Amino acid sequence: MAQHLSGQEVDVVVVGGGLSGLTAAYHIHRKDPGLRVLVLEAKDRVGGRTFTVEVDNGVGKETWDLGGQWVGRCQPHITKLLNELGLKTYPQYIQGRKFMQLGGDAVTSYTSNIPSLSGLALIDLQRMINRVEKLRKKVDARDPYNCQHKKWAAELDGMSLDSFMRKYMWTKGAMECIDAANRTVLGVEASQVSVLFYVMYVSAAGGIQPLIESSEGTGQESKIIGGSQQISNLLVDEVGKDNVLLEHPVDAIKQDDNGVHISCKNGTCVTAKRVVIATPPQLTGKITFSPPLPPEKQQIMKRMVMGDIIKVIITFKEVFWRSAGQSGEVVTDGGPTRMPGCDRGPLCIVYDNTSYNGTPALLAFIGGKAAVQWRCQEALDRKSAVLKSLSEFFGPKVWSYVDYIEKDWGLEPYIEGAPTSSVAPGSMEYLVKGLRHPFLKIHFAGTESATVWCGFMNGAVQAGLRAANEVLYHLRPQLVSPSELLDTVYGPDAKSLPDPNSRQPNKAFRWMIGLLVFIGGAWYLRRKLR
Repeated sequence: MAQHLSGQEVDVVVVGGGLSGLTAAYHIHRKDPGLRVLVLEAKDRVGGRTFTVEVDNGVGKETWDLGGQWVGRCQPHITKLLNELGLKTYPQYIQGRKFMQLGGDAVTSYTSNIPSLSGLALIDLQRMINRVEKLRKKVDARDPYNCQHKKWAAELDGMSLDSFMRKYMWTKGAMECIDAANRTVLGVEASQVSVLFYVMYVSAAGGIQPLIESSEGTGQESKIIGGSQQISNLLVDEVGKDNVLLEHPVDAIKQDDNGVHISCKNGTCVTAKRVVIATPPQLTGKITFSPPLPPEKQQIMKRMVMGDIIKVIITFKEVFWRSAGQSGEVVTDGGPTRMPGCDRGPLCIVYDNTSYNGTPALLAFIGGKAAVQWRCQEALDRKSAVLKSLSEFFGPKVWSYVDYIEKDWGLEPYIEGAPTSSVAPGSMEYLVKGLRHPFLKIHFAGTESATVWCGFMNGAVQAGLRAANEVLYHLRPQLVSPSELLDTVYGPDAKSLPDPNSRQPNKAFRWMIGLLVFIGGAWYLRRKLR
């Protein structure tokens, strides 16, 4: 890739060589190869929050994803891009017994879709899911604050998800179940998230089930053969390696009648007709703009920060959990620990991460407050705690691992967290204008600005397409059709896509809830008749 370019004039500059920025560059280049597009990436690699690395598999090296890795057929934009690039997927393994450690330190297991919580906690959890589902159908992800009940939206925005749960939920186990999922999906604690943001996030994914599950038709349905970072590498090939500059962190952007002038920390200066910024909100806020960004953009960049997550991959010689009839899946609040400075053990979610070639591996997440606390520990102590926790679920064979690798995204330069950015209570009023609206000749991408699966790879692609079409509308309006503009909001063939929430609820779960209600009613009548 080109290493230095200064004083040049190009048509479009894209700031950020992650999936969203490269999608924007790819789409513009494909529409009109005559337009000169230049990508400026601060890091020494492309891919952003996707990061594919080689890990020892016992006989050599094999690739695994330390960043974003899951895709699903319910995600239209990333699915279409994978098809265009000729990339294939394979399903996430979910068969077998699952483990849970919530509502106490005891480890329980289950094989159905019904978590191994108490009867009361199951009812509590389902009531909360129903409440969120009801709310999310009233919240349009394209403009969540200006829904039909603006006062109601403001009330939801002024409340944290933690306060919301405490108001409507009764049981520790059910609340911890949502907390564990939240630490993986957002990388933050429930106390840090606006309820309106959370409901919008669920709405953008089409419901809670597709957001958090790994079954068919959900967001964690499949993984990409060869790893997800290769998407960005292939997009670079399409755009042209000479048009992607690594280690070019942008620190100033000035707009005037002659165009947009972009300055990098290494002294490179480029002038463009249009600019696409595809960096996380808090990183965009560190760039000096002249004239200054509008107040809404400044506010959302101050109040929308990255989550904290550490991703761990461990390879083994044998897939012993599958042999024991286990899926490799764990949901936990961390369990007990004696480590000073850590409230609980490190883990929140664990998955089977066996490679496409069959190399056994487990994937573990340390998210939210746990990531912050365990980041402060020595690497060997953190590793020991992770393995000890895994051994409580899968037995002593965990200690006979081949390789252990972790990625703390909170320490990653020019990203500073993962998997996505969340909006704190009281800030959703600034979201739409702050993230999506252009400012003069500057357009904004990034997965946080998406309306379909924001925070995921699909959101990154959708936002990149939207920003690219905005640019083309100004530079080559004849190349942008109304249907393409619609696609970047709703997704290609959106009307023909099945709604995951149109499925009937799990029959076993309905039967269980009905039985519990019947038993409770019978007990109540018996007491009244005495």
